[in-house]
Amino acid sequence: MDGRRPDRSLPASRAEPLRYVPRSHQRTIRSEQGVRIGKAAGAGAIVLVASLLGVPGAVAADDTVGLTTTFNDPAGTTAQQDAIRNQLISLVNRTPAGAEINGSMYLFTDGGVSNALISAKNRGVKVKLIVDGDAVADVGENGKATGSEYSTLAAATGLGTDLGADSWVLACPATRGCVGNRNLGGGDDGAINHNKFLLFSKVGSTDNVVFQTSANLTTSQRRNLFNNAVTIPDAGSGLYASYLAYWQDLRTYGASGDGLATYYKTTDAGPYKTYFFPRQEKAGTTYSTDASTDTVVSLLNNVDCASGSTKIRIGMYAFTRSQVADKLVQLKGAGCHVELLHNGEDGNLGSTVQDTIAGRLDYVAKCAGTATDAAGATRDIGIHSKYMLIEGTYLGGANRKLVFTGSHNYTYPNLRSHDETLLKIDNASAYDAFTANFEAIKASPHCTAW
Repeated sequence: MDGRRPDRSLPASRAEPLRYVPRSHQRTIRSEQGVRIGKAAGAGAIVLVASLLGVPGAVAADDTVGLTTTFNDPAGTTAQQDAIRNQLISLVNRTPAGAEINGSMYLFTDGGVSNALISAKNRGVKVKLIVDGDAVADVGENGKATGSEYSTLAAATGLGTDLGADSWVLACPATRGCVGNRNLGGGDDGAINHNKFLLFSKVGSTDNVVFQTSANLTTSQRRNLFNNAVTIPDAGSGLYASYLAYWQDLRTYGASGDGLATYYKTTDAGPYKTYFFPRQEKAGTTYSTDASTDTVVSLLNNVDCASGSTKIRIGMYAFTRSQVADKLVQLKGAGCHVELLHNGEDGNLGSTVQDTIAGRLDYVAKCAGTATDAAGATRDIGIHSKYMLIEGTYLGGANRKLVFTGSHNYTYPNLRSHDETLLKIDNASAYDAFTANFEAIKASPHCTAW
């Protein structure tokens, strides 16, 4: 069983002190079938595929990886709950000897993924994993077992901790992220490595694959929370190289030195764009008042609502940045259609944000339901996804379909202090898959409009 840690990624709104939420960032999310986007059924078609775990290390010439979206369903079958986890294990199992797996993950209590990574190492894959300092302890502050896999991974029989070896696990310093070192004050406990991605130099017969998810590798993320993931082959875009350069910086700063107060880097990579954090505010402003350096606000500034047909849909675990809320209300007033699904835990929607958007968007729903298993036991169901979908006019181009996803919540620490990734995907079929997921969660009994 995975332990409960305070959610260090979640501050309150501008009008509230920074603080912890009472429930940890480790709950699981509800998943749908994985959706693979490929050419088998025609250009831009969406084909449902099973998350086959495969034979470890087996490589077939036709074992190719396409752009794939995966969503879990915490109230569904075990396979639906485990969809994201099973997609990841499948990628690990299909990585051949001599290839590399480089990852960065906030929390890690999933023995299945841990075993797959260790098995990959044992068959000759070079496995290098970075985790946050919060992922290390076997026993939490409450005296209960955390379920952490760090000790297993760090053991000589696991990946080890020798950074000069072909395989290893590295924990970021306990008091900060690997790169980010800033403490925003007011109850904030400092920066964390909040990333959730793995990079594969080869999967099957496909080189350079990026796996980005909103989910931590914990049981609760599968069983209690809606999450999302994308699997993307580089295909000459440069996306893999962008992620790898960032990962190498996480390793360098995590292994030595004091880290950085600001890091912000962006890279265009064909139909993709990466945004890596933390990003510091301008001189003379404060972390919570400088909208000009809020990346999400900047993205929304590119949206044109004049046609009256542009749609913005957001599925978000934590939302406390008042400037983002202000911009959404402004866009709604300018003619855009704006919808929001947010998690229902106390503090996940800041009070200032709540006051700002109340009655001023087209649709807002709080996701805080329950599910009952066959034995009659109930569990909470919420949303941990992190995505924004934009359909319409963007940067002057009409009929755009864009997905923005990653590890990035709409909170100040996620912007200003944490190690974070935001990924833009310019792909209509991926957009359609995310939109279908949004509508399915919206229609579920776990989300209530207000």
